[in-house]
Amino acid sequence: MKNYVNIILILALLIFASGCGKETAPSKESPFIGGTTGLLISYDEGAPPAEVYDGGDFDFEVVVKLKNDGEQSVSKDKVEVSLSGIDPREFGLSDSNFVKHPDEDLEKTYKDSEGNKIEGTTTWVVFSGLNHRESLIGNTPYTVRAEVCYNYATDINSMLCIKKGQIDKEGDICKITEEKAVFNSGGPVQVTSFKETPKGSNKFNFQFTIKPKGNGGIYKKDSNCEYTRANENKIFVSVDTGMSGLTCVGLDGGATSGYITLYSGERTITCTQDTETNTNFEKPVNIKLEYDYEEDISTQVLVKHST
Repeated sequence: MKNYVNIILILALLIFASGCGKETAPSKESPFIGGTTGLLISYDEGAPPAEVYDGGDFDFEVVVKLKNDGEQSVSKDKVEVSLSGIDPREFGLSDSNFVKHPDEDLEKTYKDSEGNKIEGTTTWVVFSGLNHRESLIGNTPYTVRAEVCYNYATDINSMLCIKKGQIDKEGDICKITEEKAVFNSGGPVQVTSFKETPKGSNKFNFQFTIKPKGNGGIYKKDSNCEYTRANENKIFVSVDTGMSGLTCVGLDGGATSGYITLYSGERTITCTQDTETNTNFEKPVNIKLEYDYEEDISTQVLVKHST
């Protein structure tokens, strides 16, 4: 019995000693707040009201609230809010009255140098002077939809492992052949995976997959969300390793930047980096996704017949 207890103690000490001899790699912290939203869109309370009256005696407003919850600033001229679902003439206005831009730029939400979250801009777009001037034969419900098209971008960061001979060895500062941690700034389109692999002694590949994470429509940047095949599901991708000798396959327009089209809701890009080094080190790679994004919200307004 005594020998059995001694064996248990010796095994416990060996396990403890082996654990003490290993270094734990520090966990990587995201430089971003993250999240999968760009602009948060909602109606201001009571605008539009749930009920109005016909006959020209009841003016009302539609007020669309915009909050930049993502990590990309947007200038006011790159945000367009439009109303649909109702005929502007039926409500005493014209087509041009149903399209507006915010009065101010929407600054991004971001993390400051101390790690504190700084909230983005909140603004309101006001459509005023709506009035159902004609008389209805009875109470009639209308659906009011607000459509918002805005220019947005997602920044992505990961770390590449660069080694002499591009060979992984036990105890090295980093590993080439592995799935890497990838960090996205807050935005509705994201890089969901990032993998590095060696390709000979003086070059390596890295591969990343782009997917939409929101429910809105994706369009070519600066297209104003025009619904055509040439614009739909187009994203402008830029890749920067800070080194020469980078070539990416699948970018329409260049070796390190160009448009891609999402097929079946995703796209994978493969890049090859030439490198010659006598040391082992990690180096950041930065990716930027640029696009127009469209979302909408709807509510019902009951136009009551005045008696």
